[in-house]
Amino acid sequence: MIEHDSMRAEPAAMTRALKVAYPAWLASLALLLMGTSILVLPWAALLGVPMLLLAAAWLSEEGWIDTFPRRQDLLLAAALGSQVLVWSIMPLVHGEGTSGLNDAWPFALGLVALVALARVRVSATWLWAGLALGSMAAGSWAVWQRVIERTVRADGHDPFHAILFGNLGLMMGLLCLAGLSWSFARRERWPWSLLLVAGGLAGLIASAFSGSRGGWIGLPLAIWVLYRGHGRRLPLSWRMTLMAALVTLLGSLYVMPQTGVASRVDNAVTSLRLYVAGDDEITSVSARLEMWRGSSQLILERPLEGWGNRGYQEAMRERGAEGVQDPSLGRFWHAHNEVLDAWVKRGLPGLLALLGLYFTPLWLFARGVGSGSGERRALAVAGTLVPVAFIDFGLTYSFLAYPAGSLVYALLVTLLWGLYRQAR
Repeated sequence: MIEHDSMRAEPAAMTRALKVAYPAWLASLALLLMGTSILVLPWAALLGVPMLLLAAAWLSEEGWIDTFPRRQDLLLAAALGSQVLVWSIMPLVHGEGTSGLNDAWPFALGLVALVALARVRVSATWLWAGLALGSMAAGSWAVWQRVIERTVRADGHDPFHAILFGNLGLMMGLLCLAGLSWSFARRERWPWSLLLVAGGLAGLIASAFSGSRGGWIGLPLAIWVLYRGHGRRLPLSWRMTLMAALVTLLGSLYVMPQTGVASRVDNAVTSLRLYVAGDDEITSVSARLEMWRGSSQLILERPLEGWGNRGYQEAMRERGAEGVQDPSLGRFWHAHNEVLDAWVKRGLPGLLALLGLYFTPLWLFARGVGSGSGERRALAVAGTLVPVAFIDFGLTYSFLAYPAGSLVYALLVTLLWGLYRQAR
């Protein structure tokens, strides 16, 4: 029997096609997992994101995409790498051994994702789909917890609690709205746009039902970023309609008794007035103000090297024992402010590394917010919103004190940057 060359070529062609497809499938799964696992799945599922990307990069035969690394890639890598170094080295300086590795590894995984994604070409569709589905699931879960289970505040699952759950839910909702420039540039614009709008609304609901107030402080700035990316291209009638809808939604979430937003805002205002008047009662507001005051004074004593994790807690307990502040504040292990927490524990290197972590991606993405294609502009808006949201959250809480918070930030920034640099 005579074998034809065409018979041999067909299996070879199929094998070649599969080799090309496997990396894209793995990378697509990583992007989908990123959005769906932030709040709904156990947070350890996020570890699968860099692992899937690493496998995709290993299988890829395409090589580096778009001349990696460029100067901007190196700047982002330096921002992540400085966090790894500072978290690892400063505990050694303070005699705390290798304990800092427990907080440094999320940024190392961010570096892995940054390098791996530079070898795989993948569609941003999977990230937008994951964010929308994850946000809708988180919003539904928040409603279930508050309305059906009658919890005081929606809080997700461990290690998240109401503050982490609500603020990350708000960020996911904002990221869904950032994707509207991408969806409107597609042929199937309405199904995708409705999905992203639903994800955006669900994120706001998750935040409202969690009762977290701190994240809403930066909402005007986030809305301005969205307007810069989307609003100026819409007719005036659309802008007015969307603004009216947004004000109505936020007002409804404020007054609904199920969300508890109104009562918590009123309590915050009352607590602030009592604190200014000299009342000694410890509330969530006065406790934060006292921790900020105590941390600031400790920074003045050791501005360069900081106190370390254990040193900070011991110093705060000593302040309580001496009557300088309420003794109950000694039980808190972070300063409830990202900048103060980084500076008081890891000194000036910690402060500079944190500022680099915030402002490097902000500078990289912000330049593309008002220009470029719909896909590229959507990624720029989303990439700008991530540091804006974390800066906002860090005003009243220390999100990066939790490995889960650090991993979410590091992965979102690197994935968005990898997709942004691939977008045409």
